[in-house]
Parts: sequence; structure tokens; C-alpha cells
Amino acid sequence: MTPPPELEMVTIKLSDGIALLKFNRPKAGNALNRTAFKDMLAALQWATSSPDVRVIVQSGEGKFFTAGMDLMDGVYDDPQTVLPDETIATLDAYHKTLISTDKVLVAAVNGPAVGYGTSSIALFDLVYSVPEAFFFTPFVKWGLCAEACSSFTFAHILGRQKASALILADERMTAAELERAGLITKIIPAENLSQEVMQIAGRIAKLPANALRFNKGLLMRPYRDALLKANEIELAGLKERARTQEAKDAIQAFAQQQESKKKTRAKL
Repeated sequence: MTPPPELEMVTIKLSDGIALLKFNRPKAGNALNRTAFKDMLAALQWATSSPDVRVIVQSGEGKFFTAGMDLMDGVYDDPQTVLPDETIATLDAYHKTLISTDKVLVAAVNGPAVGYGTSSIALFDLVYSVPEAFFFTPFVKWGLCAEACSSFTFAHILGRQKASALILADERMTAAELERAGLITKIIPAENLSQEVMQIAGRIAKLPANALRFNKGLLMRPYRDALLKANEIELAGLKERARTQEAKDAIQAFAQQQESKKKTRAKL
């Protein structure tokens, strides 16, 4: 078996058929910059290609699951866009791998899940969360658009009105709300999350491998084409929106706000 890659912003731990992947940028709330997305893709591709892995668990180091896309990443690199094209290309490959894999995907949401942290968990088979986690997707606020197939998954799982609350109204939702709505499988106390999720993943990993793959395929069969189409449309839209003046103004205002906060903290 090919050993797991050594990555900067994602840790990998392999144990008894389970690949535990963790966002590893805790000082930044596990915000995802281009390096983090590349590491996520490398980790996922390794796990999906490894014959010894049956279950892939995604979680985060520290207090956050992830603060979502790092809006400061590349903000001054290219005046034409607020989101590097290479990041969009990496997202495309990452989403396609999540959609196509026959491995069981489990999200262990250990804290707040912002933007991409909320949208991406809908691509997982099972989602477990601590009760304190909160979820929102400020796509419109930043002049951007839905990603991670959330224009399809949110409406399909939550219903159009709840999906609109997240995507259009920028509403913050609790883990309890999303458990009732069907996006979260189960809420687990923070002190038990890691242990319980790994126990669940371990039980799944011990099930007959071919039957597991076959039944995952049955569950995904009605949705894979729709997810791939949603991904294609969303990422084309994201590339377009990232070049608009709306997005540039919103991200620039955010950058200035962050710089002002840094200066204020430095004076204290």
C-alpha cells in the first residue's frame, strides 16, 4: 500500500480500514486557502485509491471544523478575480472525487462550520456534529455563489425554503435545526464525538466490503449525475462571480476590516 502523503494543512491517520483526515490550520479556524484545498484533494485521492481504506472520516483540529474559504488568500494576487482559478480547479477535482468514490464518507463536525464547511458536508454519507456547532453560508454576502453542489443538495435535503434561508438569507442555523431537517445524522456531545464517530466508522469498516460498495452505489445512483451537473454549473458561476465588481468590493471591504482589527489588537 502506498503510504499516506505528508501534508501541511491536512493530517492523515490510518487505522483498521479508516482514514481520518483533519483540517490542520487551527490558528486560522481551519480556514481553507489554496494550499489547504490542494492538501484536501491529495489526502482524499490517496484515501479513495487505497485498497485498505473503507471509510473516510473528515474532521478538524482545534475548535473549528472549518471557517470556510480563506477570503484573504490571493486577494492581492490578481486584480481580475478574488478567487484563484487554480483553487476552483482543485475544488472541481475534489468534488468529483467525493461524488464518485465508493468509500463511505463520514463528517465529524467538531465545531463551527462556515461557508464551505456547511456546504461540503452535504456530500458526505453520514454527518455527526457537536451540539455547539453552528452553520451558515455567506455566499451572497461576498458577492459569490453556492458551491460544493449545495444549490442541489440543500434543496434536496432541507427543502427549498430552508435552502433559501441558508443561501439567500444568510441565516445561521444550529446543529439541532439541521439534525431535524435531515442534514446532520446525529448530534454527539463534544467530549464523545471523536470516540463515537470512530466506533461507528469501525463498525462500518468491518461490514462485508463488496456489499458495502454495492449498497453505497445504489444510494448514490439517482444523484451522481445531478451532483456532477450542479458542480459544473456552480463552479462556472463561481469563476464568473469572483470577477465581478460586487465580489471585489465585498472582499476588499473584508480585507480592510481585518487589517483594521489587526492594528487595533496591536495597540492593546
